[in-house]
Amino acid sequence: MSPGVLNYVKNVPHAAEDVPETVYTASVKKWQESYTNINSMNGNENPYALHREMAEEMISNVLIVRENEKLKSTLDKINEFESRWKNVKCVDTTDWSNPVPSFINQLWNMIQLSKIITKGALLRDEFRGSHYKPEFDLNQPSDFRPETYLEFEKQKETGNIQEDAFAPEHLAYMKRFSENNIKWLKTTIATYQNGGPDISYEAVDTSLIAPRPRKYD
Repeated sequence: MSPGVLNYVKNVPHAAEDVPETVYTASVKKWQESYTNINSMNGNENPYALHREMAEEMISNVLIVRENEKLKSTLDKINEFESRWKNVKCVDTTDWSNPVPSFINQLWNMIQLSKIITKGALLRDEFRGSHYKPEFDLNQPSDFRPETYLEFEKQKETGNIQEDAFAPEHLAYMKRFSENNIKWLKTTIATYQNGGPDISYEAVDTSLIAPRPRKYD
């Protein structure tokens, strides 16, 4: 990692001293105003209680097994948390060694990240890896071996799949897996648009390592 950092620093087109001083002063002013506003928050919501409630919601519905109806309700709940955040009380306003304003600031960021995770999960209807949706299970045969799929891919690249070389249920599963990859073997990208995450996708580069099914038994 260190050589990579050094290479990056050597090739950065602009040094810090090349950036106008106004960029730094404007950023300092922005965060000073932000923390002044946080310190003055005097609502009815305890930030730590709100954080705990959001954590319970995420752990219950956006963990390993995911269901669309629960994800939809969780997304609605996160929007509620965002509204309630605006009614938070800064429970400690001392100036010295006070973690509360920083926690409130980070709680806002946690709410935004929770939106990204939940919306991304809701839009991704697939059964892959450690996070999955049972309703989209590809139904892998119990006696299937992942290396079989590599042979299937080799034959598919030549345009001549010898279907009789595979067990019928294995062949059907591999076709489902291949179609699923075409649709979902993509990186989820979230950008902040109109007050929330906008989700887009970028295909995963599989030129070096071909994707293959996993087996969990």
